Amino acid sequence: MSRRFLILLERATRIRELIDREQRSAAPNVLRLMRMKQLYLSLSSSLRKMTEKRLVAMASAPSFTPRIAFPSAHSGPVFSGRW
Repeated sequence: MSRRFLILLERATRIRELIDREQRSAAPNVLRLMRMKQLYLSLSSSLRKMTEKRLVAMASAPSFTPRIAFPSAHSGPVFSGRW
């Protein structure tokens, strides 16, 4: 994973924890909750876009099949035992 993805993931996790803590408080600040939720939605949207781009890149990458140099054990070079 890229460094940017990990940083966004960490930030989104911290914001989610702050939102949960604010909602559990005795008198939650509605304005603060709204701002944190907007920030969380923005971060999660960025994470989703990065994941989609990565999945598309992985799906559209050419797949290389390994080329077998010697299909059977008897078709390869012979080692004579002498140098």
